[in-house]
Parts: sequence; structure tokens; C-alpha cells
Amino acid sequence: MFVTLLSLLIACQPKEEGILCTEDFRYSATLDIRDQNGTPVSDADVSYTVDGNEGTYIDTWLEGEYIIGGEEAGDFVVEIFAEVDTEDPCCWDVGSATLEFTIEADECHVISQAFEPDLEWELMCADQDENGECG
Repeated sequence: MFVTLLSLLIACQPKEEGILCTEDFRYSATLDIRDQNGTPVSDADVSYTVDGNEGTYIDTWLEGEYIIGGEEAGDFVVEIFAEVDTEDPCCWDVGSATLEFTIEADECHVISQAFEPDLEWELMCADQDENGECG
């Protein structure tokens, strides 16, 4: 966080006629999504709104790290859904969470934040047919 704030101070040097901002792209937030064992989740379904409007920028840079919001400030509501395989081929762990937070901006860029959401996990299993196949 300190590095982000320091880079913002350096990037926004005041000039006599106003503020000089860098042209770099700042993300609004990062989510470090992990399963109940601490393993990064690489295929979570993440969606969000900002001030009630559907968000449009979601990316992943590292396994389990989701980038949301491109230079978007406001009140965020983020929905997360993940499925993780188990040793039983007919069962999987399902995790979900809803995050609510506010991202602010200065004269130049958003002030990025990082989150490690705690997903609520539930074991889901499919019925097996008479041949032992998952149905």
C-alpha cells in the first residue's frame, strides 16, 4: 500500500498551470482468491458493480490474483463464485463471497486496494446412478 501511495505522489507532480499526471493505467482492486486449504483458485467467476453500474474490467495476472476495475472509483460490490474438485469425482467444493468496499481517487488515478476474501465453502455432490456414474 505504501508503495502505491508513494508512486501516486511521484506520479502527480504539480505544475504552475495544474496537475501533471502520468498516463499509466491503475487497477481499482486486486483479489487474492484461495480455497479453504490456501491454494490459489485460478478459475473463479468474479463480477462486480461500481455505484450500481456493471463493471467491465476483470483480469488475472497471477494464479489466484484477480484484477478488477480499471481507473474506476466508487462503491464496489464484488460477487465471487468458485468450484474446486475433491477426491470424490461426484463431489466438489463450492465457495462464494460478496465484498463491498469503496475505492477513492486523487487528481490523477484511483487509489488501488488489495483484498483477500474469505469464501464460504460448501460440499456439493451429484447423485450416482446404478453404474456408479455421476449424474
